[in-house]
Amino acid sequence: MYPLQHSDPTNMGRYRLIGRLGSGGMGSVYLGRTPGGRPAAVKVVNAHLQDDSAALQRFRREVETLGTVRNAFTAALIDAEVDTPPFWMATEYVPGPTLADAVEASGPFPVDLGRAVLAALAEGLADVHVHGVLHRDIKPQNVILSATGPQLIDFGIARSDEMTNITQVGTAIGTPGFMAPETLTRNEAGPPSDVFALGVTMAYCLTGRPPYGHGSLATVSYRTVHEEMDLAGVDTEMAELIARCGHKDPAQRPGPQRIVELCESETDIVSHPAYQRIIAMAAAPGTVAAPPTVPAPPVPAPPAPVPSEPAAPMSPDAPTRIGVATPAPSAAPGPAPATAVQTQYTAPSPQAGAPAAAARDTGPARLRRKPLVAVGAVAAVAVVAATVIALAGSGSNAEAKDPKASTSHGGSDPGAGEKPATDGRLPQSLTVEAPRTLEAGQSLEAAHVRLTMLESGDLAAHDENGRQVWAAGTSGENHEAVFQEDGDLVVRDADGKTVWATHTSSRQGGAVLELRADGVVAVARGGKDLFRTSPDPALPQSLTVQARRTLLAGEFVQAAHMKLIMQEDGNLVAYDEDNQPTWASRTFGENHKAVFQEDGNLVVYTADDKPVWATNTGYPDGGAVLRLRADGAFAITKDGRDLYLSSEPAS
Repeated sequence: MYPLQHSDPTNMGRYRLIGRLGSGGMGSVYLGRTPGGRPAAVKVVNAHLQDDSAALQRFRREVETLGTVRNAFTAALIDAEVDTPPFWMATEYVPGPTLADAVEASGPFPVDLGRAVLAALAEGLADVHVHGVLHRDIKPQNVILSATGPQLIDFGIARSDEMTNITQVGTAIGTPGFMAPETLTRNEAGPPSDVFALGVTMAYCLTGRPPYGHGSLATVSYRTVHEEMDLAGVDTEMAELIARCGHKDPAQRPGPQRIVELCESETDIVSHPAYQRIIAMAAAPGTVAAPPTVPAPPVPAPPAPVPSEPAAPMSPDAPTRIGVATPAPSAAPGPAPATAVQTQYTAPSPQAGAPAAAARDTGPARLRRKPLVAVGAVAAVAVVAATVIALAGSGSNAEAKDPKASTSHGGSDPGAGEKPATDGRLPQSLTVEAPRTLEAGQSLEAAHVRLTMLESGDLAAHDENGRQVWAAGTSGENHEAVFQEDGDLVVRDADGKTVWATHTSSRQGGAVLELRADGVVAVARGGKDLFRTSPDPALPQSLTVQARRTLLAGEFVQAAHMKLIMQEDGNLVAYDEDNQPTWASRTFGENHKAVFQEDGNLVVYTADDKPVWATNTGYPDGGAVLRLRADGAFAITKDGRDLYLSSEPAS
């Protein structure tokens, strides 16, 4: 729990607020107490949304949702103010560690306890679904292990399956790694989507590791769509049940009540020795209450500096650059966290014993032990990470290996763009058509740049002096780089899993990989760069975009450290300078457009001008600007105050 700041309220209705539990784009959540001392979690709608009819409609729906759901495994609504501002609601305050913190502190659960927890959560979920409500964000951080048993919390993005049009605008709808494939690819959600997330959550509970591995949001989403969960070391019967919950076809997943029946659990959760130890650790002296947090991948070491010509000084308010998809360039990164983890289920041998980490899950991504903290959990705390698109492309291993790809420093097979010099010199530039594969140790080379799939597992570019000027930041044995027919350049690990990508795939195809005379490696289509390895020195450190700006499909605005692009798949996405997606609107469809309106609202519209996402930052008098900041985030600001910030989770 965080102390109150001067800008925080001290009272809300009959509740005295004593600390902040969390905050997001929709509101802030506080620990409050009634005059009689009863604790409650009080969610207060943000000030700039108090007059937003669409946002208030979603808030009232959230209150209605919580009012209809009440059982032993969900936190209950106590009180609410939905008619007169300021708008707020109070729910049960459920003390206890999250499932995520318990696993991180104590390790994977014993199989009998895991089975009992699964049955309990499935029973709670069954009651939620009976009321026509979807949770939409089940994950270890949203399961509280209280003294009376596990509880499902955070209905901040829950919705009725009849409310699709209302809650689609301005609402985050899931967490990568726990979202079902149909949600990632078709933006569809239903009761089976909650079952999928429940299965992934229990896989984490029984293995102690993310079932779809570590990595960027795009990488994890890609694995979720194309690969199976990592269930190595899980009891065979439980692994089969969890695998059914995680089936790619929603129709093949069991319903929550069927899960309860299949568990056949007779374990008393609260009297189980392992569960009692978890509760005792959380209540031990010296523990400090903290809000639920989303575990992030380990932070890689700072990138090694790459000498370059100084960029020309630019005004922070330089004109906006608009073009066709050109993801932000990358500097040469330092060591990257391990992202390649085993995701295929292998039945354990009789000697397997207790669940253990997958063989490839090593290095910085290894499970860390830390003191268990007590968590004041809330049914309204939003800790939803902005999500990203599921990568297009087959991800198949069937693409042919090119026997002409050179090894080490050997000459590479010239592409269609230039013939080799007859005197044996390397061509000034090289154009490579898809498909092309580089195995470990192989490279493509032009006179001033060489692209190599290093033995270390990293894809790297070196200049004519052998100096590394760019790298994908991947590591591991037997990696390969594949320039796919869909235009995506990807790095795959030994199991065929994608661990890095340029995110340049398109149904159109026709992209080429270019090694240029200026030392740049680029993916281009129709003369337009989709990806390049070097920065544009003309880009300003920050950029201010005035209202009445429209981005059509493929258009973007860009500063030195980030780019905001309206992608052809209908998704508005922010990329950092290393070409990693950091934020997305998750609005799939053809011919979408993003409009920064005169009222200060950033909105994504469909082809028929229907809004499907918005920042809800509109003011009748206007005056807001969209800023691409030097820290890699984008913000909508008015009079020096942030109305929306992309680095903050939305509620």
